Amino acid sequence: MQIIKYTLTIIIITFFAACTKQIPVEKQVTIEQKKTIVEKTSLDNQFNNVSKYLLSKNEKEFLEILKTDKYASLCSSQDKYLELKNMPNSFEKSEQIKALLLEYTNNLVNSCIDQLSFQTLLKQEKYKKRKQYYEIYNEKIDKDKLLEEFNSGKITVDMILSEYTPTHPDFFKLIEKLDINKLSSENYNKLRLNIERLKLIKEYKNDNFIQLNIPSYNFALYENGEVERKFGTVVGEKDSQTPILSSKLSYFIINPAWNIPDSIAKSTIIPRALKDKNYLKRKNIVIRKNYNLDSKKYRFKDIKWKKYLNKQVKYIPYKFIQLPSRTNGMGRVKFMFPNDYAVYMHDTIGTWRFKSNKEKIRFTSHGCVRLEHPIAFMRHVTKNYTPKTYKSIRKTYLSNEMRTVGLSKKLPLHITYLTSYIKNGKLGFYKDVYEYDKIQKLNFIPYQNAVTFAQANKDSLIKNF
Repeated sequence: MQIIKYTLTIIIITFFAACTKQIPVEKQVTIEQKKTIVEKTSLDNQFNNVSKYLLSKNEKEFLEILKTDKYASLCSSQDKYLELKNMPNSFEKSEQIKALLLEYTNNLVNSCIDQLSFQTLLKQEKYKKRKQYYEIYNEKIDKDKLLEEFNSGKITVDMILSEYTPTHPDFFKLIEKLDINKLSSENYNKLRLNIERLKLIKEYKNDNFIQLNIPSYNFALYENGEVERKFGTVVGEKDSQTPILSSKLSYFIINPAWNIPDSIAKSTIIPRALKDKNYLKRKNIVIRKNYNLDSKKYRFKDIKWKKYLNKQVKYIPYKFIQLPSRTNGMGRVKFMFPNDYAVYMHDTIGTWRFKSNKEKIRFTSHGCVRLEHPIAFMRHVTKNYTPKTYKSIRKTYLSNEMRTVGLSKKLPLHITYLTSYIKNGKLGFYKDVYEYDKIQKLNFIPYQNAVTFAQANKDSLIKNF
């Protein structure tokens, strides 16, 4: 009997011991299962958060603008956009959109031209000798203001970017002609370079302006964004170039005297006067201590001029001035605008040059710009930008009296270098006389970028289909 009790006791103890060991195992399984469920739930929540994340109205609009590169300003940021557009919507994507907006706007304002290498190149002796000057007007973007407007959603992205978009009427017209299916890689790249040049024109936010385009050697007067009048010019030769710049027409001089630069005096006036003692009198040229007619007078025969013809001599301490007359090299009127290169627009006695389209005829000045129809332009400026009557100006003009007439409203003026143009809806190209097409480089390769961009859009379309 005791044996039976002992056996039963052993069985009962063994049973309970077994049950006691199984409980923690069951609990452990339950914990692992719960952990797996929690992790899965967390991943599901993350996925749902991404899928539910909504981009703002302006973020969506900006992505639509980038889809066609509406303002031609993706440039070297194109790869960032292609990566960005395939990202799922998230806070990180929104932040990257804003960063790209700042880059895009800067490219729109300050162009995608490699300005550092370009300006470094122009400092080389070869370009200095040519008097090759190209002014660049960069603008600093107010990033805080830009992002504040973008985040507020009160105005559209197009409205925001319009503040930074070139106002030149050809900007979007040239962008429309960017077509890899119709243009060779060379012409595509050249067209894109000219679009970038339009971005560099100083922005006066004025639809009334003068454009002197060097490659086309012409003058265009814009009123309300439309060409009011257009005529020919004679511009600087390749080795004495007209500078590329922006300024404002400030005044004009009727019956001007010509303050002959030392370089011209040295190369032309002195040698001719040495050969012909009546040359200065015949040309109505006098000699003074400086360019003030009231300064000390000198006679040509009293000065030893040959030493000033030496190439090493840069400065001549006497100034040649051609007095107002019908044979004055400046013609009967010259138009002045502030600049660092002593250039201006003026009338000319050599009107025959405008009948030719030959480079050797139209690229012959020392840097100033000769106008085909200066009197008609003077009439327009008088009527629209001065308090004077044209009748009074005409009277002065006929009297041969020199007079300065100030503009009450300054007229923006741009000397440009655009080798692409549109005429009757068709794209054309001018000869690269000053060789800026060769020496100005972009910070990306336009044609190659365009091909990659087109393929990416095509792949995206197929994927979505």
